[in-house]
Amino acid sequence: MGIWSELCKLVRWLFRRPEPPPPPGTGQRYQASEQAEAQRRLLDQAQRLRDTQWHREPTQIVPTVPMTLGQRTGYGTRGHR
Repeated sequence: MGIWSELCKLVRWLFRRPEPPPPPGTGQRYQASEQAEAQRRLLDQAQRLRDTQWHREPTQIVPTVPMTLGQRTGYGTRGHR
């Protein structure tokens, strides 16, 4: 019976021990790989957007229209003062 109780104590002690910390630099490697993957996704998305018909259309230059006094002053709104 003494061996069984010692074995139970040993098993309880082993399960109570915390996990050892990961080796140094592990988190940085994960973060670097995730950042590289995110950058690839953004570059792929940008390339797809550049390939769309909308992007290939020429930009139309809109002539500038003089602003009215009300537009310049914000029509008297308080938020812009």
